[in-house]
Amino acid sequence: MAETLHSKWRRYFLGEEGGVLDSQGDVVMQDVEETGSMNKYAPFASEIDWRVAQWAVVDGVGHNSLDRLLAIPGVVEKLGISFHNTRAMHQTVDSIPARAKWKTQYLSFPDAPDDKHLIQYRDPLEAIKMLLGNPAHTDHTTNRIYNEMWTAKWWHSVQALLPEGATLAPVIIATDKTQLTQFSGSKSAYPVYLTLGNISKAIRRKPSEQACVIFIGYLSVDKILASHLTQKEKSSRIQRLFHDSMRIILEPLKEAGMKGMEVTGGDGKVRKVHPVLACYVADYPEQCLVTCTKYGTCPKCHRSADDLNLKTPGERRTQTWTLGVIKEAKASSPSLHQFHSKCQASDVSGTVQHPFWEGYPYTNIHLAIVPDVLHQLYQGVFKHLISWCDHLFHPSELDERIRALPPCYGVRHFQNGWSALSQISGKERKYMACILLACLIGKVPRKVLVVYCSLLDFIYLAQYPSHDDVTLGYLQDTLDTFHKHKDILICLGIRDHLNIPKIHSMVHYVESIHYFGSTDNYNTEAFERLHIDLAKDAWRATNKRNERPQMVAWLTRQEKVALFHQYLERQEREEQGSDHDLQHSPQTISLTKYPSHQGQTLQNIMLTHRCPGLVDDLKVFLNKCQSKRAGATLLSRRTVELSNVPFDKLDVFHAFKFAREELGDDAIDMKQEKDWVRAHPSSARLEECFDTVIIMKSDQCESTGVEGTGVGRLRLIFKLPNTVYGAIDAPTYWPKEPLAYVEWYAPLANTADEDHKMYQVKKAPLRRGGSPPGEIKFL
Repeated sequence: MAETLHSKWRRYFLGEEGGVLDSQGDVVMQDVEETGSMNKYAPFASEIDWRVAQWAVVDGVGHNSLDRLLAIPGVVEKLGISFHNTRAMHQTVDSIPARAKWKTQYLSFPDAPDDKHLIQYRDPLEAIKMLLGNPAHTDHTTNRIYNEMWTAKWWHSVQALLPEGATLAPVIIATDKTQLTQFSGSKSAYPVYLTLGNISKAIRRKPSEQACVIFIGYLSVDKILASHLTQKEKSSRIQRLFHDSMRIILEPLKEAGMKGMEVTGGDGKVRKVHPVLACYVADYPEQCLVTCTKYGTCPKCHRSADDLNLKTPGERRTQTWTLGVIKEAKASSPSLHQFHSKCQASDVSGTVQHPFWEGYPYTNIHLAIVPDVLHQLYQGVFKHLISWCDHLFHPSELDERIRALPPCYGVRHFQNGWSALSQISGKERKYMACILLACLIGKVPRKVLVVYCSLLDFIYLAQYPSHDDVTLGYLQDTLDTFHKHKDILICLGIRDHLNIPKIHSMVHYVESIHYFGSTDNYNTEAFERLHIDLAKDAWRATNKRNERPQMVAWLTRQEKVALFHQYLERQEREEQGSDHDLQHSPQTISLTKYPSHQGQTLQNIMLTHRCPGLVDDLKVFLNKCQSKRAGATLLSRRTVELSNVPFDKLDVFHAFKFAREELGDDAIDMKQEKDWVRAHPSSARLEECFDTVIIMKSDQCESTGVEGTGVGRLRLIFKLPNTVYGAIDAPTYWPKEPLAYVEWYAPLANTADEDHKMYQVKKAPLRRGGSPPGEIKFL
């Protein structure tokens, strides 16, 4: 056992036992009086100092703006803060212990020594120690359903190879070049991210948790300036520069992976940890770059560019085989051109002679290349589905069908269709995937529908946060269905062939989930999100001149403030006698504070909301409430029935906010996406909108199917009045929560359509009296 990070911080900041940290993070004794033991916010002079500094750093307040604010006479004195300018505030923030120090190194080629390429990086071992040593994550490292990485096969296989008592730390690396400027300029950054499979994926995906080391390195984005080189030679140098840079950054992982290193965990236990490169997250071009694979072939298996359409994977590529091809080509090739040609003949890129992953223990870089839902499925497979539509019918007709779709909760309404869209984001493609199949029904041949349906099913099944052998069987079945019917695309002239790397990548999904857990462990979407919060914001915080050191300083301060915030939160929980985060269930339904119409008459409601059966259904609902109150014994003797509704006015709401009950780790995310569900008549400002909703009708209802549900049109949102007959208090057993009046569509069929797996909604027959069937439901 050793001290946890927060114990060390407490000794440093609060002066317990006179402790202070030296540059290596070890505790050095010091007098209590010198350290100010009574201030829980040290090194900040007070809570107000900490709150102002946190606001200024996190919200990115400009230095000059903050200086002007603090220069206003009386502001510093009335707020009671100790610093008078931004520089003094930054000095206090900078005194917080850093995760790992940044290093700088320049690389150049022998024939162009003046063409220097800057890389900035941090020791990955220090980053790993900080991740494992953070007490904020201690409660989130839990222990065959395939979801977290520790439930999958790779972890157990490698653990068996380590010495007895050793702890495995699966290292997840991600690289992705990103554009910093939006409309003009060519500024870009090439960050290297690192995180660990030991930390729950629900925590890793939240930037606020600091569970993903923001950057362990910046790769060079400078162009190769040598004018005497051909384009192929420049491309080769770019790839060599990448591997040389990654070798420098990740070199410490080699020895530590083999021999292990002592790490103090967040719980204070000292473990012998072996960090092993487990997953490498990247899009397809970078997968080929990392694995030294010939572009156009598969980086995971021996399928050539002409065999990617086969429904089974080829023999698995191994790190040893790739290094053997490179070594043999190097030994028998006097020139770089011949070396390149011989490697290309074996589907190896032939641009790098010493890959950065050479010599890594327990690592197979080809196996480490994991599925990428964002780029492979949404920006790859689904992008092809959209392009194939142009061959099935005119884009304007598809736009017309898209515009005709009614607005729906959780689905973007593309008012102008898709043909005019450019630079479509992954989020937009997700919205497009929700409605594509419905727009094709009745327009394309049956086999085409089956192909589209099977690929869309694959995309959604691949994103399950948990899998077992049954769901993985479903995933394989959808892929088999696609391969069974894919020839229709060739027959109709939509494609000449299907040797597409991103479509081929689907044959590796089941195996990767078996080895590394569900795809949300390593999807690039999480790292793309970090680009926005960190890389782009870091660049915007600079003065755009010599920006790299400024970006590093900005990132370091963001990390320090976030870690100090975690330290204070944990300290408060310990003071309250609880070591665990309290998870509060978010409110799923929320109304406006006041009704849109207060005291609207029933006759006016039935006219404007077009619900002629409202009064009759109100009687039924109130009778049910009274019958439940009366009890089973009374019901057996007589029926309690109201002949009239005892009120003539209702408070009406025009919308409510609704949040889905999320599955898997999404349920932990407190910032759930919400949308409005509307039921309002036409007015001078708005067209009428009565949303269609799916309603749980019985206990058979499940979130992944339609059994036990009904489809209806929301006509009215209201609350029952507090008084009846003008002045009498309403019965106490009447519900106080908001209610909804729904007009039902006809019941859904027992089974979905065989081809597209969707259900058709039809209007229900009118009741006696000419009104649609309706019912009062609880929100």
